[in-house]
Amino acid sequence: MNKHEFQWSSEEKKIARQSFEKAYENEMEEIKFLLLEKTAKANTPKDIWAIHDFLFKRRNSIDEKYDYRYSKLILVFSRLIKENYISLEELTGLSDEKLEMIKSILSLE
Repeated sequence: MNKHEFQWSSEEKKIARQSFEKAYENEMEEIKFLLLEKTAKANTPKDIWAIHDFLFKRRNSIDEKYDYRYSKLILVFSRLIKENYISLEELTGLSDEKLEMIKSILSLE
């Protein structure tokens, strides 16, 4: 096993899934708010295409970011914490080793 590959207990998988889903919902709420704000201000065709571009960029970011493979979750959670979609406290219940790895990654950024 690679030193960065972790085993996930059933309880950790439950915590990970809940945190992952919460982050996704939080980001979707943010996008919805921004979209409503942008559409309310849209007056020209250029504004409509700007909304399209905004959604396209966010969709690509979402597709790249939300990767629920256990081998990627430490990095995913580090990014979601950095971007304020979840907090480290919401991952309480993961092993100390996983939490320390997340903290270590966060300290690099």
